[in-house]
Amino acid sequence: MKVNNAMPDQSMKNQSVLSPMKNLSIMSSGVAGETKNVPAITVYKFGKAISVKSSDITCLEGVGNYTFVYTRHEKHLVSKCLKEVQDELSSDFLRIHKSYSINARHITSRWPDYIHLSCGKVIPIARRRVRETHEILGRMALSA
Repeated sequence: MKVNNAMPDQSMKNQSVLSPMKNLSIMSSGVAGETKNVPAITVYKFGKAISVKSSDITCLEGVGNYTFVYTRHEKHLVSKCLKEVQDELSSDFLRIHKSYSINARHITSRWPDYIHLSCGKVIPIARRRVRETHEILGRMALSA
């Protein structure tokens, strides 16, 4: 009797499987004639892909290798670390804490050690980033 020591079918290894865990991408706006790319995150809700524009995101909260994406009314989970998500979104996001990045367009008020956002969240500013954060936000307010 001859034993077949051949490797399993290699085509099985090369097949990509769509996974809701790989749910971060840059989407372009679908408006005809518009060449500007609008950064967005694709999140999965009840098995359906939903695109969330960066302008709708109020803040990002990193928890290990996962990031919670907050909008004004919803909270989504993506399986990327905070740095990866922030790098793929627009420059409006400012890292103010080890675990938080905020969208400067959604700030309702700021205090020396925390910031209020339009979604109602209060985000602490890390002690090491207080001066830098207020300088950047001051420059953004002057240029707007």
